Amino acid sequence: MKNRYVYYIPLIALFVIAVTYQTRFTIEAVREDFYPNEQVREPFLMENVDLFITTLRPEGEEAGLLVGDRVLTVGGRALTGSAVMDRLAADARPGDQLSVTVARADAAGKTEEKQFTVRWAPSQTRRQSISETLPYTVAFIVMPVFCLLLGFWVAAMRPRDPLAWLLLGLMLSFAQLRSVGMGHWPWWMRDVMVVYHMVCVSAWPLWMLLFGIYFPERLRYDRRWPWVKWILIIPILFILACNIILEVGGMENLAVVAPLGRVVIRYRGVLFTIILLGISSFFFCLGLKAFDPQTTPDSRRRLRLMLAGTATSLTPLLILIMIGKMRGTSATQSVPAWITFPVLILLSLFPFTLAYVIVVQRALDVRVVIRQGVQYALARSGVLALQIALTTVIILGALSLMTNPAANRPQKIIPIALGFTLVLLIRRIAERLRAWTDKRFFREAYNAEVILSDLSDKVRSMVETEPLLETVARRISESLHVPRVAMLLHDGGSYRPAHALGYDAPPVVSFPEKSATVHQLRRVNEPVLVYSDDTDSWVYKTPGMDGEREMLETLETQLLLPLTVKEKLPGFISLGPKQSEEPYSSTDLRLLQSVATQTGLALENSQLTAAIASEVAQRETLNREVEIAREVQERLFPQEFPPVAGLDYCGACRPALGVGGDYYDFLLLPNDNLGIAIGDVSGKGISAALLMASLQASLRGQAMQGTNDLAALMSNVNRLVYDASAENRYATFFYAQYEPTTRTLTYVNAGHNPPMLFREREGSPQLIRLDEAGGCVVGLLRDFPYRQAAITLEPGDLLVAFTDGISEAMNPQEEEWGEEQMIEAIRACKGLSITDMIKQLVKDADAFAAGAKQHDDMTLVVVKVI
Repeated sequence: MKNRYVYYIPLIALFVIAVTYQTRFTIEAVREDFYPNEQVREPFLMENVDLFITTLRPEGEEAGLLVGDRVLTVGGRALTGSAVMDRLAADARPGDQLSVTVARADAAGKTEEKQFTVRWAPSQTRRQSISETLPYTVAFIVMPVFCLLLGFWVAAMRPRDPLAWLLLGLMLSFAQLRSVGMGHWPWWMRDVMVVYHMVCVSAWPLWMLLFGIYFPERLRYDRRWPWVKWILIIPILFILACNIILEVGGMENLAVVAPLGRVVIRYRGVLFTIILLGISSFFFCLGLKAFDPQTTPDSRRRLRLMLAGTATSLTPLLILIMIGKMRGTSATQSVPAWITFPVLILLSLFPFTLAYVIVVQRALDVRVVIRQGVQYALARSGVLALQIALTTVIILGALSLMTNPAANRPQKIIPIALGFTLVLLIRRIAERLRAWTDKRFFREAYNAEVILSDLSDKVRSMVETEPLLETVARRISESLHVPRVAMLLHDGGSYRPAHALGYDAPPVVSFPEKSATVHQLRRVNEPVLVYSDDTDSWVYKTPGMDGEREMLETLETQLLLPLTVKEKLPGFISLGPKQSEEPYSSTDLRLLQSVATQTGLALENSQLTAAIASEVAQRETLNREVEIAREVQERLFPQEFPPVAGLDYCGACRPALGVGGDYYDFLLLPNDNLGIAIGDVSGKGISAALLMASLQASLRGQAMQGTNDLAALMSNVNRLVYDASAENRYATFFYAQYEPTTRTLTYVNAGHNPPMLFREREGSPQLIRLDEAGGCVVGLLRDFPYRQAAITLEPGDLLVAFTDGISEAMNPQEEEWGEEQMIEAIRACKGLSITDMIKQLVKDADAFAAGAKQHDDMTLVVVKVI
């Protein structure tokens, strides 16, 4: 900051010179424009080398002077430089006489001296009314003052920014579009002001070239080929040096600089082309960057706006200059006045465009002294000022035509009607221009309170975390002109950046949950200011802040906003310094607190929504997996029932969940024997279904060997299931084999509900429970001896095997159906087919449950001897 003031020394010196020149220039211009009858003009214009007359005004022609005469003396003094004529003009009044001695060559080529007396004429002969003077006043008096104010203000705000100095040079040069004779100025200011004026005038194409290359970002082609610009810079610097030498030397001693002047005249076409190339490069470079996809969106917006405004402003003037060069006259004398006036008015768009892009669009990050509604008022006032200026010009033009004594009545009425129509049209255009300005460029950036209040309302409805963070960061940055915003969220015990705006690379910082910074945010529960250059700040006085200060400096933090929700801190926002370098005001803190509160609520909602969405997705995945498992398990149950002589059999299973642990099976064995199995795995769901599949595989592997030793078979199945399952997993299991030739049913019961055999004998029903042989449940103990038993079935016998999901079906009062009621239901199914009997038994169990949730798998196997 101390080095910053070194830049103010040349800036202040340049400011004094510029203000001095502009003050004296404005006095001269006001006298010429508003008091033309008191000032005189030169009766002829000369080439500034050999003093040949190049242009004659009417008073010079009346005196007998000719184009091509070489002026020797004026007013009895030798014409050694332009200052002689300037001093004579300053002392003269309209109507005074001026003696002029010239050297004239006759037809034979002989040169002779001739003396003439010329009358001094008033300085202004073309601008006869205020409507004609106004455009010159705006273009050459008001606009230069605005240029100086803009240039010096930006340079004062950013003295170390090369772009700010480029802008200052450009504004100083643009303010010199009109010149006045300075030969009669006091000696203590004349030479300095001449040098200042010539540097500004001659360096204009240089500033245009450099500003086009470096604003607001350096042209990427210049990074690749930086030497190319020197092809124009060196000739422009040469032109600048020549102009200074010729102007300063030509004031008093023209003979000394005449040789250089002749060289310049000889190559004036080349030099003029170089100047045009320098000016044109401004538009060329801006156009390249404005439509370059590698240029940032903000820069493209600013560049296109500047390109449109400056091109509209300067193109008409450049066309007039080209026309004047071709006709050998000045730009303003080459076309009618009605063309010149709007061209001069359009010139004001150039500095106003730069001001708009720099101040409102923040192209140079200058101090935002014109903030919030004032920015908006500035732009709208600019539109209003333009509207008033154009309206004034139209009204004054119409009045001047009305007061013309040579005009008849129709010729006076037409200007009134036309002027009234144009005034209404300008008003309509101005209203649309103001609306377009609001919508297209200012948007809502001029009113931070409106933006942040609207943001508080908007975030309430946002349920996605990433769009929420992006919206909050962007809108805070736009409204308060904060280039760097970081959103830090709680993640795995630390707070890390989840979204960052304005950093060259994503900041790598992590604040532990128990860090001093997080503790401070939890304690105060309001915006916390961070002053890293203040040793009395909490940043230095809080213990344990050494490492955290470095992280805050990495984020360039100046304000921390806690996103507190019900004493929880899901995250916080780090805001860097404002572009204005001003502290956050109480209004800013109040608005930001509101935004932080709403953002915290929205963040909690978004996290809750994300958690719900994740759970729903997991459930959908699980449901799909269960559905797949159910389909697989259904394929494990018998898909068809092979015919067995003398038997009618069927089975069914209804899991309590998508999949279950109940198991039944029918195996067609060697010698046409039939294996009958039913089991109940402990637990429910996927784990039970996996053990059920293991039980089925083990049984089939053992039974298909055709053994009749069911006790050994069950021991082997028990060992296989034990090895393939966890210690707390087991299954009750009943397995039997039926031999059709002898109608013998051999079985082993491993802890399962004993199947029921219903037999009709002499009209008296008999119930036999198959519980005479068996052993422990399978899978619980690795080695356990099992016993088998056998029974001979008779025609009409009905065997019903079941799991406890049927017998223990419960109603809402948690009462069990029980085996006794199930037995009654089985006897009530007498006469039904096997399939219908199973359906009826399940239906009876559901009727008893009376809508209560099925708490266990329900499996039935029914075998009837025929």
